[in-house]
Amino acid sequence: MDIRQLEILDVIVNKKSFKKAAEQCFVSTSTLTRQIAAMEAEIGFTIFERSAFGVTLTEQGEIFYQQTQSIPLLYESAVSSAREVTRKKQIVRVAIFHYTRNYIIRACEAMKAQNERLDFSFVSCRLLDSGAALLNRRADLSLLSEIEDADERFFTLPIFRCRNCVIVSEKHPLAGRESVRASELDGQTILRSSRRTAGKNDREMRKLWERCCPHSSFLDYQHPDQADALCQINAYPISSLSFLETNEGFVRLRIEDAPCVSIGAACRKEDEARYRPLMERFRDYIVSSPTYGTLKERGAVL
Repeated sequence: MDIRQLEILDVIVNKKSFKKAAEQCFVSTSTLTRQIAAMEAEIGFTIFERSAFGVTLTEQGEIFYQQTQSIPLLYESAVSSAREVTRKKQIVRVAIFHYTRNYIIRACEAMKAQNERLDFSFVSCRLLDSGAALLNRRADLSLLSEIEDADERFFTLPIFRCRNCVIVSEKHPLAGRESVRASELDGQTILRSSRRTAGKNDREMRKLWERCCPHSSFLDYQHPDQADALCQINAYPISSLSFLETNEGFVRLRIEDAPCVSIGAACRKEDEARYRPLMERFRDYIVSSPTYGTLKERGAVL
């Protein structure tokens, strides 16, 4: 049995005629008759008595009709209420990168807890692809991304500037320091991102390594997990942006003479009015976090 059958039942009761009810429902009389027959077969009793004067409810039919009369209205109310919630709920798709995944998800959960109408879904992509993810509308926001090379199609909100760092295993001889000069790493094996054209920062860091570390050897890595594994096994330093998290077993060393990186949030320019308040809340969450405060004290964040 479905809602449509109960609506048909109501029309027949009010019209007292299968023919008139069929005309109102824009179906044939035989179709209406089959609908009622199927309903009677399902519930196990006769609903209508037919006579020359029309149709009337049986005693069982009367009880059934009275107690089911409100169901279509309740159904419509339930559907309307559910659709209203969906219309009011803001679902934001956030582009996340492997090395910022955990932090961004926690930040979004914190914002969601403050607003029950707000929800997030996450789109995994490489930093290199985040702009494309925004432009082709796979994502609405890109958070904690490099924004210095952003073009005019994006609205960007700066969150902080950070110094470039190397991340080393806790077993590495340099692990007890907070900063180094790039030249101090000369002669060592240095891991660096294989994304040669991913952004201004990658290009500038490659120039720094070539200038300050002419006797070093370089290994390119595809993603941070690969770099972490090589670092842990071989005690190699890792070239990396100074994002807010470092994996367990590693420490971050500030590179004193390396260029700084502008980190922020980005959205499509036409969506600035819609997403700017959310981006500002994300910024406030970042700068109020204990991790950010610690990095600022150490000079890693400007």
